[in-house]
Amino acid sequence: MTPGSNHIRPWYREPMVWLMMALPAAAVIAGLSTVAIAVRASGDDAVPESVRRTAQMQVADLAADQQAARRKLRAHVQVTRSTGAVQVTVSGDNIADNRLQLRFIHATDGAHDALAMLVRSGDGWLGRIDAPLDHPWALILSADDDAWRLQGRLPIEHDSALLEPALAGE
Repeated sequence: MTPGSNHIRPWYREPMVWLMMALPAAAVIAGLSTVAIAVRASGDDAVPESVRRTAQMQVADLAADQQAARRKLRAHVQVTRSTGAVQVTVSGDNIADNRLQLRFIHATDGAHDALAMLVRSGDGWLGRIDAPLDHPWALILSADDDAWRLQGRLPIEHDSALLEPALAGE
């Protein structure tokens, strides 16, 4: 095109037209990608607790936490990362249970949660966890019948954790 000529370029040769079409198209593609990621993601909750939904409120059963607080229960969990061995000692009221459950709760994906069944051995309980311990875990220790519950966290850089009732003021 030379100066002074009245030749008009076709619309598809104008860069501004492509820019105006590319931005909305990119937004649509990003939105569809987000929907695809959300659909493929696991629908499991990060904390596997049964809840009852009443109107606009979500109500959890706190009886196990209240029982642990009343009995002044505390637990110390020791994990050997190389073998997956778990050792638990519980203080407070006497625990008559021969079996305990120690749940390892993944922070973001419920499909990675793991359960260690613990059996009494002297003054403590022993078990084994098969899950890789390469990220932080939320821990929930409970009786086999879920009569009481203790909670805590196992950071990635630690091999032990203190578990306490969720309701400290009871």
